[in-house]
Amino acid sequence: MARRKTWSDNAGTRGQRNWVRAFEKAGKFYLEWLEPVFQTNREGEHVRVRRLDPKTGKAKLVYRRPRKLLKGVTARHEARHRMKLLSRQFEEIEAIQGPQAALSTARLVHLYLKEKTPRKGQSKQAHDHAAAKVWLSFFNSQTEVARRSQRHPSTLDRVDWDRFIEARRYGRIPGWPRQVRNRTIAYDLKFLISALRWGTGLGEGDQAHLKVNPWNADRRSAKGMVMPKERKKLRPGMPPDVRVLLIGHSPSWQFTAALELGRETRRRNNTIRQLLWSDVDLKRCEVSWRGEIDKSGWENVTPLTDLAVEVLRGLPVRGVGPVPVFPSATDPGKPTSRHTMQVWLQRAKKRVLNSLPPEERPAMARRLKGVGFHSEKRSGVRDPWFRSLPPKIQEEMAGTRWSTLRDHYDDVSADDIREAWTKQSSG
Repeated sequence: MARRKTWSDNAGTRGQRNWVRAFEKAGKFYLEWLEPVFQTNREGEHVRVRRLDPKTGKAKLVYRRPRKLLKGVTARHEARHRMKLLSRQFEEIEAIQGPQAALSTARLVHLYLKEKTPRKGQSKQAHDHAAAKVWLSFFNSQTEVARRSQRHPSTLDRVDWDRFIEARRYGRIPGWPRQVRNRTIAYDLKFLISALRWGTGLGEGDQAHLKVNPWNADRRSAKGMVMPKERKKLRPGMPPDVRVLLIGHSPSWQFTAALELGRETRRRNNTIRQLLWSDVDLKRCEVSWRGEIDKSGWENVTPLTDLAVEVLRGLPVRGVGPVPVFPSATDPGKPTSRHTMQVWLQRAKKRVLNSLPPEERPAMARRLKGVGFHSEKRSGVRDPWFRSLPPKIQEEMAGTRWSTLRDHYDDVSADDIREAWTKQSSG
């Protein structure tokens, strides 16, 4: 008995990436195409698999042939149309990728970790490696093979963006079950954005691996890919009584001086702890803020208050020239690390709690929550005297844009509203 011939048609070039076949089986229509096969090498990178052709003796790229059921397609002309459409999409991808077709998203991430990440600081390097694991786990957990880490980076779209945000927020990424907030999600998103930008060779000395960045700023804006943000909430300042308690239980003179200078200068602790004696002019009562130690890159000269000058003159360690104001205990030529500063902060809080009766500790623990070095900057910015200064003066003194001071630092209390209301009514 003769075998019944089934209908099939194909588009594109046989054996090439744009080849797509449509066929009918048991009254249903399917598509099949060529999908590149990847494997992980010794360096952990995903590379294209090649095998020797016994006829020619040359290495050829290996493809697999996945199939997809065309749901809702009931006629051959509809299946043929979908076949040609998919073939054109593959042609467009090849046109974008060109000779870089072997590049996968996983490989781009590994190249970024290998070439770019070592140029960063220690904490940034740790985050890059953690974020890379999160992203690769997310990609490889996708049900669609075409959305896994073997895909080319240029195919990333808003679907990946939205899926990652939801999966990361609710702990649905394998190996990362903890739910996280928008700030962590945004931090992870920025890692892949940086990797894609680096892949296009836009940075100084960076090699171009990509021709098109699918997640550049313009495309993200056009497609509505919004970066998740935390809801605006009041960040605690440093209450005067808490400040007195922390200083009274200070584990180090550096901790005390850093707190006091944070309040008086309204600068970040990371900037203060890296001050050099060459930056300080006690005769003119001025301090030069270097851009390389400031988060915003702010570089200017500001006057010191009388209390700030008194604090600096009273330090047990003095130096001349490019010597740290807060020297490290292990290497006096380097400033004390931010980790050490945080250890001192937690130690001071613990001492404060231990000094109180047990019944008073829960209330004090709630007051201490979220209070740290940056609370001194917030308190200084919220000072009524500081608020009354012109915006440009506020910027120069705090090393922060006035719009940021207004939107994220400043705070208006009920007493402030009542006082302003009373003055307006009486006037």
